[in-house]
Amino acid sequence: MGIFKDNDPKAKVIQDFFEQRITNYVEDGTEWVLTGAQLGVEQIVGKAVQEIKKKGYNIRHAVILPFDQFGSQWNENNQLLLNVFLRNADYVNKVSNMSYPNPRQLKLWQEFMLKHTAGSLIFYDPDSGGKPKYDYEAMKAYQDRGNDYQMELIDFDSMQDFANMLYDS
Repeated sequence: MGIFKDNDPKAKVIQDFFEQRITNYVEDGTEWVLTGAQLGVEQIVGKAVQEIKKKGYNIRHAVILPFDQFGSQWNENNQLLLNVFLRNADYVNKVSNMSYPNPRQLKLWQEFMLKHTAGSLIFYDPDSGGKPKYDYEAMKAYQDRGNDYQMELIDFDSMQDFANMLYDS
């Protein structure tokens, strides 16, 4: 996405978008939002949930980490962002009590998230690749195995349309 600073205007557009979508879900009965804690969209979603709460909505945010010591290799500023993010969450836990020994832990995290959610809202463009590709493919495979799992795919064009709507208003 090319967002390297917390105050990047693109981050605010993404946050506003998720505030709108999550508010719609809350009004339809969603009570919890589960995320990981990666820098970028996951942390932006956490900020969106905080803003929705300030508006009086009853929504809770759970952060599920894939392993112990998650983020410990990040630079000091990013660790600070992670700590604030985790403090603002209503619930924090980890799938594994082990530190990161291999990529299998990320697969276990994906499986946990799929089994403990009814659906997902994913910001990903299938034509662009990137890290969200693995989560998207896991969600599709989960659906293909016959699980009733809702997935709302937000691609870059959808986000651009939202941004245009914001600035044209």
